[in-house]
Amino acid sequence: MPVGIAGLGAYAPEKVLSNQDLEKLVDTSDEWIYQRTGIRERRIAAPDEDSGAMGAIAAMRALDDARVAPEDVDLILCATTTPDLPFPTNACHIQHRIGAKRAGGFDINSACSGFVFAFNTAVQFVQSGTYRNVLVVGTEKLSTIVNYEDRNTCVIFGDGAGAMLLRPLDDAGRGEVLSTSISTNGGPEQDAVLMVAAGGSRLPASPETLAAKQHTMIMGGNKVYRFAVSTFAKLVKESLEPYGYEQLGRIVPHQVNQRIVEAACERLDMPVDMVFSNIHKYGNTAAASVPVAFTEAYREDMLPKGKLVVSAAFGAGLSWGHFLVRW
Repeated sequence: MPVGIAGLGAYAPEKVLSNQDLEKLVDTSDEWIYQRTGIRERRIAAPDEDSGAMGAIAAMRALDDARVAPEDVDLILCATTTPDLPFPTNACHIQHRIGAKRAGGFDINSACSGFVFAFNTAVQFVQSGTYRNVLVVGTEKLSTIVNYEDRNTCVIFGDGAGAMLLRPLDDAGRGEVLSTSISTNGGPEQDAVLMVAAGGSRLPASPETLAAKQHTMIMGGNKVYRFAVSTFAKLVKESLEPYGYEQLGRIVPHQVNQRIVEAACERLDMPVDMVFSNIHKYGNTAAASVPVAFTEAYREDMLPKGKLVVSAAFGAGLSWGHFLVRW
């Protein structure tokens, strides 16, 4: 059964953390941050605003866009690395908040690739006829796991949420899913590229781990850059091979770093303006970045009707994946 994107929604917290604000916290400058990342500002959730709450707002906006009632949702998939609690799942919290009484739900943790992994999973459920209305949410409160004394990471990440409702194409009427993929390559060496070291069963929380700030993100910047550039270019190239570049209307990738986007486009021999980017105002929001960017591209009429739109994501694990739709 062909699958389509019936609705899109996004949410950004009110508080803006600008590069000028970060100049007061760490040894950095607006020029240094922008030259290396393309980021001017990012959003920060309020202390009482958890990732589940943000995800619920984005989910309701996607349902409103699709004109589907919460009671008609069959399944909720939530991609996040910053759940409200270790358990139960954010999907359960979102289900309760939006009133999706009939739905099942579970979380998917694949860091920055998380939304694409959840999207791929949702497609299988709709394609097989198991469910008709699958809500896919990406939501992150990364400010809770960022070390604001580390200028290499605190300048990059922000908070936010996005969502899509997938339905049979006949019901959705747009966004026909043509292909999806997910891949991983795990191991100790890959862990060191991007991870939070403490808080799990390997290294439980303790006064020592808190003092060492081991509950915040560690990132190997140069390794991330090389991995992201090559993977981004490979995913886009391989997804378009059956159709041809001339059918491409837009690339809406994980908003990782504008310099990575530019380097990948150079490899693809493709103009940078083919890529929709909002990283300058939100930073990297991990699992939320793809649905937030996709929603904004849709609202700004940047997804040409009848053309191909590809989304590619890559992150900790290492993990990577894509989805390709005809809009």
